[in-house]
Amino acid sequence: MDRDIDVLSYLPPVLREFKENQEIAKVENPQIVRLWQATEQAMNDQFIETSTEYGVSRRERMLHIFPAGTDTLETRKFRLLTRYNEQAPYTRRVLRNLMNSLCGEDGYTLSIDVAQKVISVRVELTVRGMFDAVVDMLERITPVNMVMDVQLRFNQQSNLSKYTHAQLSQYTHDQLRNEVI
Repeated sequence: MDRDIDVLSYLPPVLREFKENQEIAKVENPQIVRLWQATEQAMNDQFIETSTEYGVSRRERMLHIFPAGTDTLETRKFRLLTRYNEQAPYTRRVLRNLMNSLCGEDGYTLSIDVAQKVISVRVELTVRGMFDAVVDMLERITPVNMVMDVQLRFNQQSNLSKYTHAQLSQYTHDQLRNEVI
């Protein structure tokens, strides 16, 4: 939020007329504006959703998270949220709630086979940029004696059947399988 700062408006009308006070106000006004901006940034950095680049990088250093050079600010915020949302004990309900909050209720499938000791997770193709963060989170919270199978859920024929052959011919086979259409 930009604030219109005028130090002269705080002075009595008699003192506003002096050149010294006017020059002082010209110097102080930009400094006070920068102070307000720094205060607003500090307030925004208190929460991950409104955090700036500085706030996100500060949290990443505290949690020993090393972002890739290609990560967007949103992906980095998502990774922070996954780390902060982790809490023990990790029951099926907690795992489902965690996955719901990260990927949405329709953004993944989860199956746990206790007899075979396998956890299978298929993450929706639309969450592709955040796939690594989901894998890292699952590696930290799933029991070590269970095999984890995490993959992207690719486009299925049932999803593509609503398009005509002419519409689909614009895409390659790889695009039809791996891209959001």
